[in-house]
Amino acid sequence: LLFVSIIAGRVSHKFGTPILLLFLVVGMAFGTDGFGIEFNSPKIVQFIGMIALIISLFTGGMDTKFTEIKPIIAPGIVLATAGVLLTALITGTFIYFLCGWIGINLGFTESLLLASVMASTDSASVFSILRQKNIGLKHNLRPILELESGSNDPMAYILTILLIQATTTEGMGIGAIIGT
Repeated sequence: LLFVSIIAGRVSHKFGTPILLLFLVVGMAFGTDGFGIEFNSPKIVQFIGMIALIISLFTGGMDTKFTEIKPIIAPGIVLATAGVLLTALITGTFIYFLCGWIGINLGFTESLLLASVMASTDSASVFSILRQKNIGLKHNLRPILELESGSNDPMAYILTILLIQATTTEGMGIGAIIGT
């Protein structure tokens, strides 16, 4: 699997496709529904997944030069916090009304929870696309996008944790959870 993943990385770089997409395809191809490789150790899978997540989250950020993001720290932080919050609110409202329209009984807090899980961008994909394609973006847009995508995960984590707490705690709203 490691050898196939290395080849997938080379193919991804050559054709400019997101490497995560190819890793998903490789995982599905070698899984129980593909070539039938059985692996029944949740602890090892969790460990490997956590290591891969750490590498994925920090690789792009470590390649970003501080001199490039220094002039755009304020807009990048606003996008990483308020942007994620607004994205979660707008998407959550859309999910709430869509579920009501198609007949699924989903509360507003649960809709916001689904949206907060999806609200942050995948930094590895953003870095990969921006660096492989050499896209010429104007007015410091590339470093703003890199800073935002590399630093928006904490806001999404906080929203997700708050909304999980709000959905699992009976009679306690988000305001009461924040105040405690």
